[in-house]
Amino acid sequence: MLAAVAVHGTAHAATGSVEFTLDGLPSLASDAAAADASGAAGYWITDNRYSSRMALIRDWQGSAPALVASYQSTDAGAAGLAGAPFGEAQGRLAWAPDLEMSAGSHFHEGSLGMSWQGVSTSDLSLASLNWGRSFALNPHSSVTLAGTLSYTYSGGPLEARYESHLTPVMWGNELGVASLHFDRRETDETPGDNHSMFDFDLLGTIHYDDPRNGTRGHGGQFTANDIAYSVDSFGHLSMTIFNHSSKVLFGSFDIGSSISSLPISAVPEPSVWMAMLLGAGLIGLRRRSGEADLLTTRSS
Repeated sequence: MLAAVAVHGTAHAATGSVEFTLDGLPSLASDAAAADASGAAGYWITDNRYSSRMALIRDWQGSAPALVASYQSTDAGAAGLAGAPFGEAQGRLAWAPDLEMSAGSHFHEGSLGMSWQGVSTSDLSLASLNWGRSFALNPHSSVTLAGTLSYTYSGGPLEARYESHLTPVMWGNELGVASLHFDRRETDETPGDNHSMFDFDLLGTIHYDDPRNGTRGHGGQFTANDIAYSVDSFGHLSMTIFNHSSKVLFGSFDIGSSISSLPISAVPEPSVWMAMLLGAGLIGLRRRSGEADLLTTRSS
């Protein structure tokens, strides 16, 4: 169940956080030999890939001085790369010791999340994260990545929105992609200015070839029976990839999420702010435009 906690803190600071916790670790071994020995459904073929960016902006409608920080799995000394999802890393960005303004994120075994703290509606605290990992799935097997989102927000309850897509790709090294999206936005007497306080995306991808070296995978026709997925208003997300063939199937799971201290309409979405600050492409995972869905569901 998606736990909502109203945090009443001091009069000087507002707070928010989001956490995704796995229901259990995916049934994948560390390598092919370990999978054969244990009878696992398959094995990881890449390490945990993670990255996070944080930003603090004072007086975002004015001159907008900003602090920006980031970390990623390619940094020297990065930890938890070959272990269970989601790795082992964390970071926090604070404006000053005497100012309650900060943003942070973390990746741990079985969970990942972000948080922010702010002192004024003229200030903006942001964080975003991405995680991904590829795997090989044995013939006639399946693997599931499922978990539950929880959040806190000192401003009160948030309205849940969620949707799902199943998309045949038919180009590059991807046969099909399933995507789950969940976000929560502020609710008050002026719904027109209520933007999301956080969003979360989970993707499951079936690859045509081994993404490491191009070795041919099962290479079959992608169908709606190859991926099962669900998302609900309680923040539970589940993604299962099936291998119905007699050959190894290559796939991957990916997560993208962002959180913001300000939901008002004048503030761009968190991923847009991050792109502006860092000079990069949009952060987070979004369904590719121009592709036809096999199935699309939306609810709020």
